[in-house]
Amino acid sequence: PDSFGFVDPDQVIRAVHLIPAFEYGRTDTRLAPSFVRPVEDHDRDFLYFYINHFVDRDMFMRFRGGGVGHQITRDW
Repeated sequence: PDSFGFVDPDQVIRAVHLIPAFEYGRTDTRLAPSFVRPVEDHDRDFLYFYINHFVDRDMFMRFRGGGVGHQITRDW
């Protein structure tokens, strides 16, 4: 679409801000090799990540559920 056209919500990528937990090290057993990782990483990914607490209201309501136009994404 052009700058004033409709944006299909199914074409919007949503994500959260993951911060690597450097202190716990890396592993090569969880994810398959990837061409997007730098060669010096030797196909290792971080073992754990922290989830950034600062998100906008749209991301907050996406995970909390109950916002207008948001579906609940959890079972608890």
